[in-house]
Amino acid sequence: MGFVRGFTNKYVKGNEMFSRFVNVFSVDLLVRGANLLLIPVFLYLMTRHEFGIYNYLYSFAGTAAGILNFGFYVALAKLYADTIENKEKQSSMIFTISTSLIALLAISLIIIYFTKADISFFNYSMKNNLDEINTSIYLNYRFFVFIAMISMVFTNYLTFYFVSSENIPNLQKFNIFRLILSNGTAILVLYFSSSDTVFLRLAITYVAELVLTIIFGRLIVKRFVPKFDIYYLKKAFKLGTPIMVAAIMGIMVNFGDKFFVMKYAGVSDFADYSLAILLATIILIIFQSFNFVWLPLFFKEKDIATLRRKTKRYTIIMFTTLMGIGILIFIGVWIALKFKIIPQTYSQGILIILPILILAQVFAALIGLYINYMTYFEKTYIQVFVGAIISFIGYFLFDYLTEAYLGIGAAIALLILNILTFLFYYTRTQYYINNRLRDNNS
Repeated sequence: MGFVRGFTNKYVKGNEMFSRFVNVFSVDLLVRGANLLLIPVFLYLMTRHEFGIYNYLYSFAGTAAGILNFGFYVALAKLYADTIENKEKQSSMIFTISTSLIALLAISLIIIYFTKADISFFNYSMKNNLDEINTSIYLNYRFFVFIAMISMVFTNYLTFYFVSSENIPNLQKFNIFRLILSNGTAILVLYFSSSDTVFLRLAITYVAELVLTIIFGRLIVKRFVPKFDIYYLKKAFKLGTPIMVAAIMGIMVNFGDKFFVMKYAGVSDFADYSLAILLATIILIIFQSFNFVWLPLFFKEKDIATLRRKTKRYTIIMFTTLMGIGILIFIGVWIALKFKIIPQTYSQGILIILPILILAQVFAALIGLYINYMTYFEKTYIQVFVGAIISFIGYFLFDYLTEAYLGIGAAIALLILNILTFLFYYTRTQYYINNRLRDNNS
C-alpha cells in the first residue's frame, strides 16, 4: 500500500496530464471497451478461416494506408502548434495540407489501380502460401480494400486534427459513431446473412467509416481559408516524407510478422496469431489515448529541460500502467478460453504468444513516446534510416524464428525489434536534448 500511495502522490495526484487523460479516456474506454467486447461476437459470426483472411486483408490495407498518408498527419500536428497564434495562417496551412493530401491520395490510388501494384505485392506476399488464400480471392475484395485504405488515411488525419486542435468532444463523438455505425451494422448484417462474411465485414465497416469521415470532415473544411501556401506544403513534405519513407521501410516490422506466419503456418493458424495481436493492441490503444492528450502540450512546450523531465515521468507511468493492463488482458483471455467465450476452435497456443506480444506492444508504446521528439526537433529523416536497418534485421529474424517456431517465433522477433528500436530512439532523444541544452547555455 505504501508503494501504491507513493506512486500515486508522485506521478498521479495533481498531475494535469493525468486529469486530461482521464477526461479523454472516460469516453474512449466506452468506445474501445465496446470494440473489445465485440471480438467474441465476430469470432462466432466468422469461421476461423474467414477471421484469418479478414485480418490479413485488414493488415494489408493498414500497411498501405500507413504509406499513403504521406506523413501529413505528423506535419499537421507540428504546424498546428507552430501557427497557434495566427489563426489566418493556421487556416491557410490546414487548407494547403488537407487539399494536398486529397490530391496526392487520389493520384496514388489511380496509379496503383491501373498498374496493379497492389496485386503484384499480394502475389509476392502470398507466393509461398499453401493456396488457402490467393490472388483470385484478393480480387473479390480488391474494391473494398481500396475503400479501407482511403478510410484509414482520412480517419487518421481527422483524428490528428481533433487532437491538434484539442477538440476532444468531437473526437469522442466521432469514435462513438464509428462504433455504432461500423461494427454495430456489420454485426447485424453478418448475423442475418449467409453470404461471404469477409466481403460483408470489409464493405460495411469501411464504407460506414468513410461516410463518417466525410461528415465530420466538414469541421476541417470550416477552418479553410482558401489560400494555398507553398511554404506549408514544403514544410509538410519536409516533415512528412521521411515518415512515409519510414513506413515503406517499416513494412517488415508492421507486416512482416503476419507475412511469415501466413507463409509458414497458413490461414487458420494465422487466425490465432491475429487474434493475439488484436488483443495485445489494447496496449497501443491506451497509449494512443494518452498521446492524443500529450501531443498538443508536447509541441507547445519550449523548455526542453521541462520536456525531458515530463517525458521521464510519463515513461515510468506508461510502462508500469501498461504492464499491469497487460497482465489483466492475459487473465481475461485465459478466463474467456476456459469458459468458451472465445470459441474452442482457437488454439490454447495464443496464451503462449499473447504475453510476448503484450510486452512487444509495451515497447511499441514507449517508441511512440520518444519518436515524438523526432518531429519536435524536425529530424524525421532519422526514421528512414532506422526503418531500413530494423527491416533488414527483421527480415532474417522473422524468417528464421517463424519457420522454426511459427507464431511464437514471430512474436519473439517482433519483441526483439521493438526493444532495439526503443533503445535507439531513447538514446537519440537524449543526444538531441543534451545538444539543445548545451546550445541554450552557451
